[in-house]
Amino acid sequence: MITNLNSLVRLKAPQKCKPNNLVKIYDQHNRAFQNVSAYVVMKDGHIVATVTFKFPKDGAGRLSAYVHFLGTQMVRGFANGYGYDKRSAAVENAMQTFGHVQTPTLNGFEPFFQALANYDGTHWANALRSVGFAVFQVI
Repeated sequence: MITNLNSLVRLKAPQKCKPNNLVKIYDQHNRAFQNVSAYVVMKDGHIVATVTFKFPKDGAGRLSAYVHFLGTQMVRGFANGYGYDKRSAAVENAMQTFGHVQTPTLNGFEPFFQALANYDGTHWANALRSVGFAVFQVI
């Protein structure tokens, strides 16, 4: 029987953080997330969805959008090329797959779906804001 955890694990005292170590961790973070962004979508103070993007390294390749309205299956959409709002187009493409995957009846899903599925040139986040959602970038 184990009675003393300290006898199994030797804990090290925290080391002083050197200034160049701080720079390294920020550089590592920036490199790890340079081609992605993530958003939370809120309604009445609660997170109801996430939207994440994976950007092409060259800028003109295929952009992927992942849309997850909590309580439903996540869907993915794509957009190619350049010269237009690929993020909104990829979100619209993702929302078009919802009809093939499921038809959720969750509270708040219908305005969410309608705002994103009918792309009219409005930025995807502004479309959600126009029907009462709050959108915040987290990465």
